[in-house]
Amino acid sequence: MKKTLLLMTIMLFWGFSTMASAQVNTVKKPDALFSKSAVLIDSETGSILYSKDAHKKMNPASITKIATAIYAIENSSLDETVTVSEIAAGTEGSTVYLLPGEKISMHQLLQGLMVNSGNDAAVAIAEHTVGSVEEFTEKLNQFLKDEVGVKDTHFVNPHGLYDKDHYTTAYDMAKITSYATKNDAFRALFDIESLEWSSEGWNTTLYNHHKMVKGEMPYPEVIGGKNGFVPEANHTLVTSAENDGVSVVAVTMDAQSKRAIYADTRALLDYGLNQFTRTYVSKDSDFQTENGSYKLQSDFYYTKPFNQSVNEVVDKNGMLTIFNEDNEEIASTKLQPVNHSDKKQQVLASNSHSAGHSEWEYSSFFYPVFLYMIILVIAGISMMRLREREY
Repeated sequence: MKKTLLLMTIMLFWGFSTMASAQVNTVKKPDALFSKSAVLIDSETGSILYSKDAHKKMNPASITKIATAIYAIENSSLDETVTVSEIAAGTEGSTVYLLPGEKISMHQLLQGLMVNSGNDAAVAIAEHTVGSVEEFTEKLNQFLKDEVGVKDTHFVNPHGLYDKDHYTTAYDMAKITSYATKNDAFRALFDIESLEWSSEGWNTTLYNHHKMVKGEMPYPEVIGGKNGFVPEANHTLVTSAENDGVSVVAVTMDAQSKRAIYADTRALLDYGLNQFTRTYVSKDSDFQTENGSYKLQSDFYYTKPFNQSVNEVVDKNGMLTIFNEDNEEIASTKLQPVNHSDKKQQVLASNSHSAGHSEWEYSSFFYPVFLYMIILVIAGISMMRLREREY
C-alpha cells in the first residue's frame, strides 16, 4: 500500500509539472536588436510587449503604404475604375509599370501597392481617392490622428519615398497596422504571397517582398506584412502574427540589412507569441489619489508576461498606467472621476500596487490540472481497493 501511495504521489507531481511546462514555452526577452527602433504590441489590447526607441521619429520608407491602403479602402470602393495620370505613371522607384491613361480597378491597384510596393499605384490611388497627392496626404494625416490615434506621424506622400518631413514612429506604425488588420479587405491584401498581374504595361507574376509572407523565410503564425527600403531609412519591416493566445504586430526600423531586420522580427515574434497572456482590471475597481477617486467605465484589458506581477499607477489627472516588473509601460487608460459619497469600496493605487489576476488568465491552466489531479486520486483509490481485495 505504501508503494501505491508513493507511485500516486510521483504521478501527481509529474502530471502537474508536465502540464505546467506545456503552458509556458519560455522564450527570453531579446537582449538586443540590430534595428535602431522597434516595437511589439498586442493588436487587440494595444499593450506594448517590447519597445526600443519606439517613439523616435523615423523615415518609414514603403511601410507608409499600409496607411495609404487602409485609408483608400475606407474612402473608396474596390470596384471603382481608376484612370492613371501621367504624374502617377511617371513616379520613380518600385513600380507596376502603369501607363498614362490606363484604366484599372482600385482593387488591382491596391494589390500592386501591397504586393509589389508600386509607387505608381500609390499615386494613382491617392489622386483618385481625393484629387491630388497633397490633398490625399493632408486628409490621411488627419485620419490617422482622429481615427487611429497616432501622435508622432506626418506623411507628405502615399508611397514612402524619402522626404525630411515624412516621418512616423515604430509605435505609431504598430497602431496603424493594428487598426488596418481589423478590416477584412485589408487583411486579404496583407497576406498575399503571389498573384497573376495583367495590365496594359505589364503581364507577370507578382511575389510579396516580405520574406515571411512570401514563404522564403516561413513563420506559420505570420498573417501579413510589408517591407520597405530607401537609403535614408535603411530597411523597415512590419509583420503581423497570431496564435490562440495573442495577436501581435512587430515593427522594426532602420536596420542595415535584410538579414538583420528579419532576425530582429523573428526574435520579437518568438517572444511575443510565447511569453504573454491577456488579463484585465475589473470595472468595479476604485482608485483613490490625492486629487480624488476614480474608476473605470468598463473592464480594462491588457497583455502581460506570464508569471509576472504588474504595477498599477494612477496619476493626479486620473490616468491609469500598467507597468511590468522592469518598470516599462504596458498600457494606459483614462479613468473617470467619481463622487466620494457614491463609493462603496476604494483601492489605493501606488507604485507597489499589483493587479489582480483574472479568471480568463488562469482558468485555462488550473482547471485542467485540477481535473487531472482528481482523476489520478480516483485511479489511486481504485488501485488500493483492488490490492486489498487481492489480499
